[in-house]
Amino acid sequence: MLALLQRDGRLIDFLMEDITPYADTQIGAAVRSVHAGCRQALGRYVSLVPALDAPEGTRVTVDHAIDVARIKLIGNVSGEPPFTGVLHHRGWVVDRMELPPLGAAGRQVIAPAEIEVA
Repeated sequence: MLALLQRDGRLIDFLMEDITPYADTQIGAAVRSVHAGCRQALGRYVSLVPALDAPEGTRVTVDHAIDVARIKLIGNVSGEPPFTGVLHHRGWVVDRMELPPLGAAGRQVIAPAEIEVA
């Protein structure tokens, strides 16, 4: 997936770049391109759904059957469930993933170096 985000959105290039010398407007322009490419790659290969289907900011109650992979309790957590609190982030769960087969380089090479021969 990381290789696809690099290929379609240049995500690794953006993250590895030192952006401190650039103005916010320059960063914003770059982010639009990275965002569009990465969003398109995700949409093509992965379907995501919220881990908890409730609006952020609402009060929710978590019962005894808490799935710790889907729900992370933060704040003043003590005692036994049920716990009631404010949903800060709905989380994400993969609903469908259809990745293309790995190339000959396998999992180690995210993006090959590119050399233009004149």
